Amino acid sequence: MERNRILSDDLTKLIPTEERMPAIEWLAEQMPGGFFIYKADESTELLYVNKATCDIFGCADLTEFRALTGNTFKGMVHPEDYDMTQTSIDDQIADITNRSHMDYVVYRIIRKDGSVRWVSDYGHFSELPGYGEVYYVFIWDITDTKLAAEEKERSENLAHALEAAEQANVAKTAFLSNMSHEIRTPITAILGMNEMIQRETDDSAILEYSENIRKAGVSLLGIISDILDFSKIESGHMELDCENYSLSSVVTDLYNLVQFRAEAKGLELKFNIDPTLPKTLYGDEIRVKQIITNLLTNAVKYTEKGSVVFEMKAVERTRDNILLNVSVADTGIGIRKEEMDRLFEPFDRLNLKKTRTIEGSGLGLAITTQMLELMDSKLEVESVYEEGSTFSFTLKQQIVDDAPIGEMDPVLMSRSASATGRRHTSFTAPGMNLLVVDDTPMNLQVISGLLKRTLMHIDVASSGAECIEKFGAGHYDLVFLDYRMPYMNGIETLEEIKRLYPDQYEKTPIISLTASAVSGDKEKMLRAGFTDYLPKPVNIDDMEHMLIRYLPPDSVILAGDDEDEEDDELNKLPDEIFGINGMDPQKGLEYCGDADDYIFALETYANSIDTRAAQIEKDLTDGDIENYTINVHSLKSTSQAIGAMSMFEKARALEMAGKDGETDTLKADTPIMLAEYRNLKDVILNIVEKYEN
Repeated sequence: MERNRILSDDLTKLIPTEERMPAIEWLAEQMPGGFFIYKADESTELLYVNKATCDIFGCADLTEFRALTGNTFKGMVHPEDYDMTQTSIDDQIADITNRSHMDYVVYRIIRKDGSVRWVSDYGHFSELPGYGEVYYVFIWDITDTKLAAEEKERSENLAHALEAAEQANVAKTAFLSNMSHEIRTPITAILGMNEMIQRETDDSAILEYSENIRKAGVSLLGIISDILDFSKIESGHMELDCENYSLSSVVTDLYNLVQFRAEAKGLELKFNIDPTLPKTLYGDEIRVKQIITNLLTNAVKYTEKGSVVFEMKAVERTRDNILLNVSVADTGIGIRKEEMDRLFEPFDRLNLKKTRTIEGSGLGLAITTQMLELMDSKLEVESVYEEGSTFSFTLKQQIVDDAPIGEMDPVLMSRSASATGRRHTSFTAPGMNLLVVDDTPMNLQVISGLLKRTLMHIDVASSGAECIEKFGAGHYDLVFLDYRMPYMNGIETLEEIKRLYPDQYEKTPIISLTASAVSGDKEKMLRAGFTDYLPKPVNIDDMEHMLIRYLPPDSVILAGDDEDEEDDELNKLPDEIFGINGMDPQKGLEYCGDADDYIFALETYANSIDTRAAQIEKDLTDGDIENYTINVHSLKSTSQAIGAMSMFEKARALEMAGKDGETDTLKADTPIMLAEYRNLKDVILNIVEKYEN
């Protein structure tokens, strides 16, 4: 290109005026690159175009080229680029001191076949006798070079954007980790102190206030956990943690989690569980419960009257696996068709006019759908606006124990802190030494208070340095070590313990406590050498399970280890209960756990007799055999749960008759069953009163 510019400069000097145009044409045809001449006026008329220029534009000859461009320079340039091109040329011409030289100009052209190409030209301004002021222009097709440069630039920009995104993600993770710790630390104290209140008082009013504090704290933790889970999913760090789990335990936990919310709104909560489902499955129990809990709590949130129905049944079953169908149906506000696409958007809430007072992060369904994707499943939705919605999914789980879970009514398996009074420690370990390390004095007080009933000797330390000193000076059977502490964090403290006291470290379980709970924390702690990991706020049940797991087996006395314990619980019951015909209190205790919970179940059963009996009568009168069978099934389950075996047998027989459509049997036997059922009310309430007094 530099050589062409030198030739162009020399043309006016070396070639006589009268021979200049023919000489230029001859020279231009010898060049491999494009060359053309056009008038330096508004017409931009082309005076000469060589064959190479025609080739650049995809034209076979000059005739096609002139037809394509109108024989003007303006016609050669892409319409969107002409003003830019002309402005560049005009600016250079205005530079009188350097008027004979022009810089390179890059622009687009449109070829005959319609394709767009990039070209670069270098122009020389000069006088041509007989034509006036003209431009001599050399032109090259630079499309490949241009696209390669753009691709390189895009790659560099993408690399920069990726690096920035990674830095932002690291910053976000750090922020979430810090905020999680800052929020969870005071919640640990709130929930822990509240737990101690529930253990230390029998005052029903205080227990009711305390239960409200617990619910609010758990709700706040749920919102925090939603945000953290969404962050894990976004970053691709969410993983499944599979283990054996009890299906009946999952169902009971689900009922306990949503029962009070439904009761507070006056909603009917139904759990329809296939009794043939396997007793024990293999999968991620925590995520399964989280998914279903999200669906249940949403159903309760968006339903003002009517019912919420949870159903779990088998779709397919092999020797080793089962395909579960899980559904949650409600009679709530429903979803408009036009809003269905926005349903799973994070932080979005539909129909704000009706939902503005509803609590939550707006992440529940977004998290649910992505968790189901991890499990190779998908959330299905059916909804009618202002009538209700049904959310469902199918989930494949491995069968561990295929014994059927049997009939179960989770109503009587629920627990209420305000109804049962104090909570009970599940074990004792006298003679065991425990060290708890935390820089927050209130946390130390909470954990020490919650564990004092275990009869262990509990020592505390408020810093990493104090922990190291006490660990080296004494003997501990287990250590709970907080991660986030000033001056020396948990990992740094652990490193010093390993360095200074390697033998003691090898023999002592050291559990990491952290209020962060973001993606990768557990793995980080285990890699550092901690025996296990426990997130804050500390759940006393989780902490007790951790202690039972890692303390020497012969040092732990479980609450159920006493062979006379069942007899003791039976002895707590009023004598009158043993004289009720068809009642087996021992079966009721086996189902409910202890005397307090059994009495609570009896009271719940008795208080529901009038309503349930009236409903069964109405179903039979209306000929609604389907609902009749459902309600008799529920009566059968609850009767079994309290040991009312005579009622259990009668209800079971009528349930079978209802399923078989034996209406004559129903009409003949239902009044007999309901008479016995209603007679139980006063008898049971009398027993409850005697027990409480």
